[in-house]
Amino acid sequence: MEELSLEYIQELIKESKGQELVSYYWENDIHPADWAYYLEDLSYEELAKFIELIGPETGLPIFEFVSFERKRRVLENLSGSNLAKLITFMNPDDRADLVEDVDEEMQEYILSLLFQSERQNVLRLISYPDNSAGAYMTTDYALLHANDSVQDALEQIRLQAPKREIVYYIYVVDSAMHLVGFISLRRLIMAPRRVLIKEIMDKTVISVQVDEDIESVAQKMRHYDFLAIPVVDQNNRMVGLITFDDIYDVIQEEATEDMYLLANLDRDENIESPLYRSVKLRIPWLLINLCTALLVVFTVNLFKDSISQYVALAAVMPIVGLIGGNAGNQSLTVVVRALALGEIKLSEHWSVLVKEVGVGLSNGILIGGVMAFITFFWYNNPWLACIIWIAMTVNLIIAGLFGSMIPILLRKLKLDPALGSSIFVTTATDVGGFFVFLGLSTLFLQQLLAVI
Repeated sequence: MEELSLEYIQELIKESKGQELVSYYWENDIHPADWAYYLEDLSYEELAKFIELIGPETGLPIFEFVSFERKRRVLENLSGSNLAKLITFMNPDDRADLVEDVDEEMQEYILSLLFQSERQNVLRLISYPDNSAGAYMTTDYALLHANDSVQDALEQIRLQAPKREIVYYIYVVDSAMHLVGFISLRRLIMAPRRVLIKEIMDKTVISVQVDEDIESVAQKMRHYDFLAIPVVDQNNRMVGLITFDDIYDVIQEEATEDMYLLANLDRDENIESPLYRSVKLRIPWLLINLCTALLVVFTVNLFKDSISQYVALAAVMPIVGLIGGNAGNQSLTVVVRALALGEIKLSEHWSVLVKEVGVGLSNGILIGGVMAFITFFWYNNPWLACIIWIAMTVNLIIAGLFGSMIPILLRKLKLDPALGSSIFVTTATDVGGFFVFLGLSTLFLQQLLAVI
């Protein structure tokens, strides 16, 4: 990777030497993503002027790799004419995403700079629900008609290609825009010139509804290994196209969201969030966790007399909760991932519950047996060893049951299966494990004390 001279770039920007800056841009054969990385140290004003000097069309690929906050501030520093050109050159879906995320004043200003057709297209795209296929689709796609000849189709694609996001697949519609087939660019190039498109197109078209959940769309694209998938309305009229790069963003967003929810964090927080915002976003979950922790304290407090009479219970008791919590999170992670990838049908949830309970029973017997041996070695008390063995076995069964049941239940309620799951699973294993361990210890307290 070549090294750019930021000082030289800043000097050219300061002196408004557009030709020299354009020459420097083309002389350095560097990917736009790397340009965006090197230009991170420029001020918002400098970056805006850089784009104006090299031209919005040339600067757009760099602009697309800039973080959203910098994009917003750069837009504020662009002249009206250059802003209009930059927005016009953007793909419809990227343009809609940007317009949707800026504040209302900037949104109205950007829309006022667009032609009426482009403005209506943006307003239509941002009107779809956030997690629907319509919110992620682009309206730039290659299109042919069934009665076109291959010769005519090739000429049309040659004209369409510069303005289309991808031309790997070309979609075929009738006069009313109903999706009737598709053809790959490779097949089109290799076909005889006088053949009609309807004779060589693939009529088995897999599409998604415009209001379909984007996670479902991602699962279909992964299942069929598509680079793009068409979007249709209720009447099977083609309205857009979702490409792999959009789905990659969805996968990244969903993975981040599940990670945050499993850790009981708000997905709007990131490493750059101000201190007050991080505190504000974390406090609610910590308060919920505090309430569940009080439930655990209440459970332990029920057996305070037993603990005071045999202090060894307090020493080994945390192991029951810790192992149970870890086992519960293992089940939870496996089930949440399977639900996210569509590997579990809700109609088959009983098999998942039985399997995870079986895993908990098996691990409980094995891990509990190891802990029983260690406990006997430490305290030379067979009763305590047996009690902790039973308690750990029961608690790992609880861990498997709740670790699989809670996310499945949340999905049935149309909620994210990762939402607060770790708090509920940990509470279940702590309360359940401590109740079984201390309950058995209280029941056999005389036998425990007799060995001392």
